[in-house]
Amino acid sequence: MSTTFAQLGVPDSITRALEARGIIKPFAIQAATITDALDGRDICGRAPTGSGKTLAFGIPLVATVERAEPRRPRALVLAPTRELAEQIC
Repeated sequence: MSTTFAQLGVPDSITRALEARGIIKPFAIQAATITDALDGRDICGRAPTGSGKTLAFGIPLVATVERAEPRRPRALVLAPTRELAEQIC
C-alpha cells in the first residue's frame, strides 16, 4: 500500500492542488520528510535529481505560509544557482 499526501498530513487544499496537476502519490524523499517538516522539525534530505526534493520542502513551506499572519515575513528560499531558483519559483 502506498502512502498518500493526505496520510502525511498535507492540508486538503494543497492535496487538491497537487491532484489537479496529476501529482497523486509522494516520492520517497517526500514521504520521508514531509511529516517532520509539517511538524516544524528541521529536515535534511539528499536524493538524486528528479526525485522530488523541491516538493519535499515546498509542500510544508506552502502549508506554513497558508496559516502565517499577514504582513509578516513568511519564507526565505535560498538556491545556489539562478537556474535552480527559476525551477523552484
